[in-house]
Amino acid sequence: MWTGTETGGLLMRRPATRATTVLALLALAACTGTGADGPGGAAEDGRPAPAVRADAFETVWSRSVRGEAGVPAVTDDVVLVPHGHLIDVRDPRTGKSRRTVRADPAERIASVGLSGDVIVARVEQDASVALQGFDLRTGRKLWAKWYGTGAIVRPGDGPEPPVQGPVVVTGRGIAVHAHDGRIIGLNPRTGEPVWQKQAGCDSKEYVAHYTVAATARYSVMLCSEGTRQVLTALDPHDGARVWQADLTDRGGRRTFSTHKDVIGVRSDDADNHRADFALFDESGDRLVTGTVKDPVGDARTLGRVGHTVYFHDGRRLHAFRTDGSRLWRQVAPQDLVATARAVVSNGETLRPDMVLRTGVSVVMGLSGKERAVLPWPVRGELVGASGEHFIIRGREEDGARYTALRLTRRGFDEPSLGGMAPSDWPDACALLTDEQLEGLGRDYLRLPVSSSRSVFGVRLPHATRCRFVPESGPDKDIFVVTLRWVSADADTARDLSASDLPWDTGVRRLLPSGYLVAEPWVIGLDLGWPAVVASGRHLIEIDAAKNEELVRRVASLLSG
Repeated sequence: MWTGTETGGLLMRRPATRATTVLALLALAACTGTGADGPGGAAEDGRPAPAVRADAFETVWSRSVRGEAGVPAVTDDVVLVPHGHLIDVRDPRTGKSRRTVRADPAERIASVGLSGDVIVARVEQDASVALQGFDLRTGRKLWAKWYGTGAIVRPGDGPEPPVQGPVVVTGRGIAVHAHDGRIIGLNPRTGEPVWQKQAGCDSKEYVAHYTVAATARYSVMLCSEGTRQVLTALDPHDGARVWQADLTDRGGRRTFSTHKDVIGVRSDDADNHRADFALFDESGDRLVTGTVKDPVGDARTLGRVGHTVYFHDGRRLHAFRTDGSRLWRQVAPQDLVATARAVVSNGETLRPDMVLRTGVSVVMGLSGKERAVLPWPVRGELVGASGEHFIIRGREEDGARYTALRLTRRGFDEPSLGGMAPSDWPDACALLTDEQLEGLGRDYLRLPVSSSRSVFGVRLPHATRCRFVPESGPDKDIFVVTLRWVSADADTARDLSASDLPWDTGVRRLLPSGYLVAEPWVIGLDLGWPAVVASGRHLIEIDAAKNEELVRRVASLLSG
């Protein structure tokens, strides 16, 4: 998990348990077709949307930045990359830097948003927080105001309560939601207040019971008072209420989410094990209504592609025409991005105590008829999409690496293995020779873990995990070797070995292509430091609880 950043967008939505995610991914890989609820999607002219016809991700560009990473912003035209006191303005198609925006060297840029041609940055210095505006085209600082605000909220970011003073940044302007219930509109070019009003609900009693999100143009609030709940859109340019929808029905827990042009609301009825949902366009027109049985998790609005609207109810992804008719629905991960070519999930990690194989996405065609589990050539987190490019951020030792991936077709027989054949995966128990084991000073038995013979839904001829247990001796001499990934070449394996490791919480360089790794909760439990090593095309993990010396020795043997 990233530290020192804000929540919102695609950046902080990893599930609490990683093992659950992998089981879901494998189930999804086996669940192809349109589902039981519709014949497939439609293109803008009403004809079926083309299949995604992709079996791999390819790297379009990759760039490293130094300094503590902030929350980036990804649009169709630009990628804003905050790091330390700098903001790189990059072309999403090539990764080339158009210019560098500079704050004071003593400051740290925590997050950014874009309002027209103005970059709005949340800047931290010691215990103070400021908003600053920069000209997108020249990089010149336009203004700095010490408003003491909370998170920047952009289209698609998760709703925020007003307690911390969230700042909504849209193409129409900036709206600061103060903790005392006031909303203050700022001129993007000057940072000066241009209007002020009480929270856009019907009474002051709403103030402690509303959350705020954003579309491309508006600040959107869900206001609650008793059983009455109101969805309100406010124009940040002048503070005018654009539209309001009364959502009062049976009451219960209600959540909402936004995309740049669609708002989705889900209302839970726990007594009857169901939930209702409604989708609105940015102008307030109600596009879709529906019902969910046994709701779980939170709803998520993916937005509109052509005349199709995508909405995740917490368990299933729905595709609707804008006239309200359903095209299809199927079980899918929650953290998704919809593009003109496919719906793609954020790559997820595996388990709290294990190093990730590589990034991975569930990729679904817009028709709902095609889906696959496709690995990334990097590890990291999907932070946004710009056209056909998926922007991945991975941690590095002295900063972060941003990589743009694109779907492509390679004709792979096993797309889920990145084009490698199952026979390319060796037996984990054979990675160490008899001579190497003898050199460790114990009579070790090789015990393959039978449940490890599947990777991303593909059955392998051998176990990918092996326990090495001495015939006699203490438990601390037991170690486990796991073959995490087989890459197309040694260079890719070396890159993966250092990709997106938790450098800020516990990584020690062990070898040129080997690292001792610990997540914070692993350190707290004193479970030891596993190692990740690149050996040829293989990415290997070694673990021996509380026996770092043994981990180091085995890692050295495997990297040779």
